[in-house]
Amino acid sequence: MDQATTDFYRHYAEHGAIQAEATQSAISTYFEQAFKAGAKVLDVGAGSGRDLAVLCKRGFDAYGIEPNDSMRTIALQNHPQLAARLQPGSLPLSGAPFGGQFDGVLCSAVMMHVPREQVPNACKSIRSVLKPNGRVLVSLPSMRADLLDGDRDQDGRFFQNHSPAFLASVLKPLGFSQISLDQQAVSLHAGTMWSICLFELG
Repeated sequence: MDQATTDFYRHYAEHGAIQAEATQSAISTYFEQAFKAGAKVLDVGAGSGRDLAVLCKRGFDAYGIEPNDSMRTIALQNHPQLAARLQPGSLPLSGAPFGGQFDGVLCSAVMMHVPREQVPNACKSIRSVLKPNGRVLVSLPSMRADLLDGDRDQDGRFFQNHSPAFLASVLKPLGFSQISLDQQAVSLHAGTMWSICLFELG
């Protein structure tokens, strides 16, 4: 994550994360469909800890990584029960966080901050921590081109639209098949539509 994007999330942690905590994550409605009961799940880019806390509350053995110090601080303030379940980390994954061997990986609102040329390595690192038949649940935004300035959004964050088809083309050679695709997800921000993709490692 580059400095401008890091700076945005530091400011967001201080001023916007509390409001975000008050709303349900759109992707959380897919957790039971994506992962078996009690599955060990890694939340990549856990942010304020909202989804990670929901996963734990619903009985999943969930862990998270988050690169931004301020966001991790907010996550632990809001959800102190996550203290042993959240650590620094980002894509591509370094080593096997929390021992690896995950049944599933959640990657919500993260891939747009990964440069296109780095997506293959990011996906390889996700594959490396999954068990056979492990699943990856991903949310991908598609922001209107007029709201982007090159590879920056209006908040100055690094932002690239990666289509579900592109992600599928990267994951297929790694042994993944696409289980489902929901492109009817409600837009969380004006001008942005979200796709929810579920992949399984064969």
